[in-house]
Amino acid sequence: MLFKRRWVALPGFLLVFLTGAIGTIRAVPVYEARTQLLVEKDARRVTTLNTALDGTEGIENDDFYPTQYNILQSRTLATRTLTALDGAKLAEKQPASSGGFAFSVSGLIGSVRSGASSMVSKAKPAPIADPEPHETTMQSHRIDGLLGSLKVEQVRMARLFNLRFRSTDPQYAAAAVNMLAQEYRNQSLDFRLASSREAAEYLGKQLIEQRTRVNESEMALQRFKERHNTVSVDDKQNIIVQRLGALSSNLTSAQIYRSEKEEAYNQILSLQKEGVSIDAVPSIRSNEAVIRAKADIANYKARDAEFAAQNLAPKMSERVSLANQIQAAELRLKEETEKAVSNVRNEYEMAKNKEAQLQKDLDKQKGEVIGVDSLTMQYAALVREAESNRKLYENLLERTKESGAAGEFRGSNVSIVDKAEVPRTPVLPQVKRDLMVAAFGGCLLAFALAFGFEYIDSRIKTPDEVKAYLNMPCLGMVPVVPIKNQHGETPLLNGEATAAFSEAIRAVRTAVLFASADEGARSIVVTSTGPHEGKTLVASSLAIALAQTGQRTIVLDADMRRPRMHEALGRSQEPGLSNLLVGDSVLTDAVRPTTIQNLWILPAGHIPPNPAELLGSKKYDELLAELKRRFDTVIIDAPPVMPVTDAALLAHTAGGVLFVIGAEMTPRQSAAAAIEQLSNANAKFLGAVLNRVHIERHAYYYSAYYHKAYGKYYQRSPQKA
Repeated sequence: MLFKRRWVALPGFLLVFLTGAIGTIRAVPVYEARTQLLVEKDARRVTTLNTALDGTEGIENDDFYPTQYNILQSRTLATRTLTALDGAKLAEKQPASSGGFAFSVSGLIGSVRSGASSMVSKAKPAPIADPEPHETTMQSHRIDGLLGSLKVEQVRMARLFNLRFRSTDPQYAAAAVNMLAQEYRNQSLDFRLASSREAAEYLGKQLIEQRTRVNESEMALQRFKERHNTVSVDDKQNIIVQRLGALSSNLTSAQIYRSEKEEAYNQILSLQKEGVSIDAVPSIRSNEAVIRAKADIANYKARDAEFAAQNLAPKMSERVSLANQIQAAELRLKEETEKAVSNVRNEYEMAKNKEAQLQKDLDKQKGEVIGVDSLTMQYAALVREAESNRKLYENLLERTKESGAAGEFRGSNVSIVDKAEVPRTPVLPQVKRDLMVAAFGGCLLAFALAFGFEYIDSRIKTPDEVKAYLNMPCLGMVPVVPIKNQHGETPLLNGEATAAFSEAIRAVRTAVLFASADEGARSIVVTSTGPHEGKTLVASSLAIALAQTGQRTIVLDADMRRPRMHEALGRSQEPGLSNLLVGDSVLTDAVRPTTIQNLWILPAGHIPPNPAELLGSKKYDELLAELKRRFDTVIIDAPPVMPVTDAALLAHTAGGVLFVIGAEMTPRQSAAAAIEQLSNANAKFLGAVLNRVHIERHAYYYSAYYHKAYGKYYQRSPQKA
């Protein structure tokens, strides 16, 4: 495909390659100087004002280095750098060709790489700020130029910054980046010292105000001590607190005791209400008088049971006495039980009264505590305020001394690790890389053009496309006939056919015979989509090839609009087909033999005004039937399908259709439309022939179908078929 589209791909390649090569050679050399900085995070830690007030650092770890990254690209730092360069009388020397157009692939690659790295870097560079109001136009252009040539890179997982500066003057590049690093260090130190001075001034004012507060709070505490005896307040508070604690403890014990007695009394009341014996109540069951009464009753009843078992008359008086004793014991048990219940009730009432008295004493004691606490709270508040003011004053005094010492300290958190040296070789342009990239870009464009033209080219070029787009077999591929061999007659007739052409026609002949073996290929219509696709050449050559096999073959020139078959076979045009159909001639006069044995021709004859009507007439059908009886094969050279309807009329009555396609001539949409038109006429397709194939010109393109070695092999055979 590249070989075939070489006249499109090669100019595209040369355009890109030569543009890149010439631009690289003519580009102005650009030099790059690099310096490295070490930036610590404790830039503002010396002031410690925030630490003194709220115990936090002034700079968060997450935003410190992004902040420094943007400061390095600020207009303020650029202005300081330009001022220092002007003071040192360092100016950039412009090359002679700097005013003209300069382009290099390296510059383009560098711009693309810088843009990509800036998009994916963690700390994205801030866009160049708008000019300050006090800047002149010239100053603004100089600052923009300095920032545009500067590139700041933060080293990953390190406290280092790489500063890169590009210029056409190597000495200026080194001087500019070194001066910018030094000015950044000086600016950082100035910021730090300014912060220290501001902190010292602020701390001095706060120290005076705090000293006044300390004096006022201490005097207020002293006046309170003189007005109230703080010692007696403390002793009284201690006694009241102790009594309050004792009362609270006694009240708790009384509440527990009252709860127990109340539960026992309520249980007795509940049992009595339900009519159940209260002997199960622990306070009743454990009463000694009740226990003795129950024991006496049990003894009396046991003795009475013994006397009842003996059943003796003398014992009856004793049983009566025992009955009286049992009755007296039961009465005593009832009395003792009632006494026990009364005792439980009395204990509950006493416990409740004691609890109420203790609660009253506790409430009274709390009132006394509140009175004493008011004085104590006032005293404690004055003590706390005095101590707090004293501590804050001492802290401010210490920080003021530290800030004063820090204001005199000239250390910096910025260190220059590597100073830039004057670069010896330019970074742009990189000739070798640029030429390689230009060549690669040219190849990409060449491939894109070749495959792009191939993609948008809808013309049929290969047998595979015939099968894919037209859904019919390709019976052969016929090479194009050189112009020097085209003298009107078919190459097979004048003996100027190449070996490849002859063998291709034989291949088509074999395919045609096998494609219609059932019918014997008695009548074959040869047509194409449009004119100039070589259908007449294929039809005449196929007829010659069939005649050489011994078949009686006749070629019928049915193209009565632009007949050419008589020229291809070297015979006159009249009389012919039109003369036969209108009755001006007979078959024996119109059919003439050719110089090829077993081959006859029926030319088109006089060009009529109504070819379609003649081909659709009954006389044509009778003529075709007569020719089939006299000859083995009838080859019909039909007009193209798309311009006229003659081919559809011929295909309807023929035994098969051989469709000729001009390679790299016929769009597949047009060919598909022509085949659809023939299909509507109930045509029987034998297959397609790809004609006028430029095998020699596109040898690599058609190597999958035809190899040069085949042509060398066929050249051993005679030139004439």
